[in-house]
Amino acid sequence: MQDLTGSLRRTLACTLATLARLPRDRRGAAAVEFALVVPFVAVVYMGGSDTAMAVSINRKIHNAAGTIGDLVGQVEATTPNQIDGLFAVTASLMQPYSADDVFLRVTQVKVDDTGKATVDWTRSHNTLVGTTALAKGNDYTLPSQFAGEKDTYILVAEAYYSYEALGGFGLIGPIVMGETSYHTPRLTHQITCTGC
Repeated sequence: MQDLTGSLRRTLACTLATLARLPRDRRGAAAVEFALVVPFVAVVYMGGSDTAMAVSINRKIHNAAGTIGDLVGQVEATTPNQIDGLFAVTASLMQPYSADDVFLRVTQVKVDDTGKATVDWTRSHNTLVGTTALAKGNDYTLPSQFAGEKDTYILVAEAYYSYEALGGFGLIGPIVMGETSYHTPRLTHQITCTGC
């Protein structure tokens, strides 16, 4: 019994001595600091990388909407195949990002002599949750800057991209970035699109 008590005293004394030396011991301090800092650095790195990609995609989406509207606005007449070809070229502007996540739509809006805006024709590429399907004759709401327009046609080009931040690990949902660009037909009063 005394042997057990002596052994217990020695173990307790060693443990107390080790605990007393612990605040003065600097071995392993760098490893502990590294382990504490690495998660924060990793989050900042991933967030910075994702922010840079999102800014790049947003810029490309703005360019895509302007490009598709500008190209369609330069013709007097077009067809669904020609517009689909423009969609393919415009979607390729998104490289190196996936073109599968790009939603494009071109709509010609007719504003009558009373100022009422309706869809004259529309063509879209891909689908995107939250976008409304348009059909010929549907009412169309234009921004207030077009409030005084009458008896004219306006070409509306839309581009949207659904971006999965942080590699799509489910931390946040997809971020939808988009741009709507407004153009007037350049060579004619109205662009015809047979079959649109």
